[in-house]
Amino acid sequence: MKAIAIVGKKKTGKTTLGLALAKNFADKGMKVGIIKHSHHGFDEAEGTDTQKYKKVASCVAAYSPTQSFISWNKEKPLQDLLPLLEADVIIMEGGNKLGWMPRIITVREDADDKEFFPELALAQIPACTNDNPPSAEEVERLAGLVMEKGFLLPGLNCGACGREFCRDFAADINAGKATRDGCKATSGKMDVTSNGMPLALNPFVSDILSAGISAMLGQLKGYTPGDLNITIKTDR
Repeated sequence: MKAIAIVGKKKTGKTTLGLALAKNFADKGMKVGIIKHSHHGFDEAEGTDTQKYKKVASCVAAYSPTQSFISWNKEKPLQDLLPLLEADVIIMEGGNKLGWMPRIITVREDADDKEFFPELALAQIPACTNDNPPSAEEVERLAGLVMEKGFLLPGLNCGACGREFCRDFAADINAGKATRDGCKATSGKMDVTSNGMPLALNPFVSDILSAGISAMLGQLKGYTPGDLNITIKTDR
């Protein structure tokens, strides 16, 4: 899955760019998932940002301190929302404190990016508006960067990669000093998916679970050491 965050101060064109990118990917036959964060809740009236995204994207998730899509009435972490999205590309608007994916920063002036972790930026573009949107060529360029360099980390801050925070690992990936495969939470002894979405496991938890399950299955007839595949169907 490719992923990108669009961050910047108010009135810098985050939604304008997000809609343009979403339409670009949708026109190419991709499923686009939108994640929007707000500190003030959401107004579902016609013409709001979330309504505009719904007209373009295959799925829209949103979270705030007081309300979350889908049907939750409290803030939910991003990790809980991702398994619900069927998407080839994730575009997140806001969430500048989350360092789990690279970003595009919309800026008003040269020194306007410092609080948005520029080390995670695939690109910085001038602030845009509905009346002055980014050009089709610029949107195509940014879309290419997303497809080439977009990624999503689990956000566990487990430290197994040798960095204290996922943001530091993401910055190293962005700088070409590391690769996504270096994330120990998604490349351990045990893989778990929820509705097709890989779930991150702290390496310590992964080792305990894999050892415990292997030990229990070892008591069954027909068990031989090797790769195990277990499917659990749960009621929805």
